[in-house]
Amino acid sequence: MKVNKKYTGELSRKFGYLATWLPETPLALGDIGILKKNQFTRISNLADLGIDFEVIKDNSKSDIEHSSEGAVSISTKASGSMAPANSVLGELDAGMLVEFSKTDAVLFKANGTLSPSIKDQIGLGKKVLKLYQEGKWDKDWAVITELVTAESATILISGSNKGKVELKAKGNAEAATIDIANAELNFEISFSKDLSTKIIAQENLTPLFRASKVKSRFLMPPVFGIRALSAMDLMTPDKAKEDESLLYFDKVDYDNQWEDE
Repeated sequence: MKVNKKYTGELSRKFGYLATWLPETPLALGDIGILKKNQFTRISNLADLGIDFEVIKDNSKSDIEHSSEGAVSISTKASGSMAPANSVLGELDAGMLVEFSKTDAVLFKANGTLSPSIKDQIGLGKKVLKLYQEGKWDKDWAVITELVTAESATILISGSNKGKVELKAKGNAEAATIDIANAELNFEISFSKDLSTKIIAQENLTPLFRASKVKSRFLMPPVFGIRALSAMDLMTPDKAKEDESLLYFDKVDYDNQWEDE
């Protein structure tokens, strides 16, 4: 299974959001892009098209985390304590040992997350539908309507069933206070093996989002063997002008069909 497929699928099922891939890609509310195989490629922003919007701010920070079930082991070590077995950390070192037992296993931890969103998404939908009818909006474009921002986040993905990383924290940290996503601990990598993605306590990430796009109520005739064809493939701006009820603006769901490829 491709690493991005595994990562975006696990996070979508856990949190109910789409996952940013690559995880370090910066996103913003109102970004316009193409979602293909659950990967968002930014091409513009609503502001570039003269579309203003109000934002509902989120003032309640939270920490969120996920690890692949039965595939991730985490050990913490305080300064002066005994190191875990097979660790390269010294007696005076404080840090963490993360081990993976499956290929593409995920460890995700995001601290201080907020989820601001576009306030009037119904009004936004009307503007987008009008642009589509005028031939100024591509049917494949999606808009980010809600965004999860993180003060800091750690994202690790194993490249084999023996993936491993050891992190040494700055100072004499106690085991109970060692948080793998805490940027203030200034982690340095003491040892790393077989990791395909390695993001350690990085600040200001946008790891999760929700998006909406133009969808069609246009009824398609049965087509054998062309699973990728959708109602929007048969829709045109002229058809939309003839009957406005054929179109609506709605949330983009995770594409489970891609997992079967």
